[in-house]
Amino acid sequence: MKANIALIGFMGSGKTTVGRILAKSLDMKFIDIDRCISIREKKTISEIFEEYGEKYFRDLERKIIEEESRDNNIVISTGGGAIVDNVNIKNLKTTSFVVHLDCDINTIYERVKRSKTRPLLNNSEDVFKTIEELYEKRKNLYKISSDFSIKIDLNTNIYDSVEKIKNAYILS
Repeated sequence: MKANIALIGFMGSGKTTVGRILAKSLDMKFIDIDRCISIREKKTISEIFEEYGEKYFRDLERKIIEEESRDNNIVISTGGGAIVDNVNIKNLKTTSFVVHLDCDINTIYERVKRSKTRPLLNNSEDVFKTIEELYEKRKNLYKISSDFSIKIDLNTNIYDSVEKIKNAYILS
């Protein structure tokens, strides 16, 4: 069994919410990579994107994932785009049981459509179309990067999902 659990999935799939509950139920530490970046930079993710651009953000994300994945007994909630960087996946796969929260596009849209904290959606004229395009680009990366995948939609019971992830982790 690997020392950590890393949650990957599209924005709005529930990585932070599931991660917190999962960590508590397994008596593990919880780390939210986006929160770590915000704290380190003393800025919101949107401010970082706006002031420095996506490349700067992705470089920070890579550095923090590398640092945090060295620790043991943690649940790591990654940002939705963390999987576009092979170094991130390599670091996570080395130390973590990687779980894909496979959330359908309609659920993602319902969860993020009014959000002002999603920099890749902030300037979008058609949020659903932007989500759809990003999702298509990333969906195979999520699948090939994960050790376990769980379907998420608007009717998903979060505690059932946590139990399924726990069982898969324990049996890994």
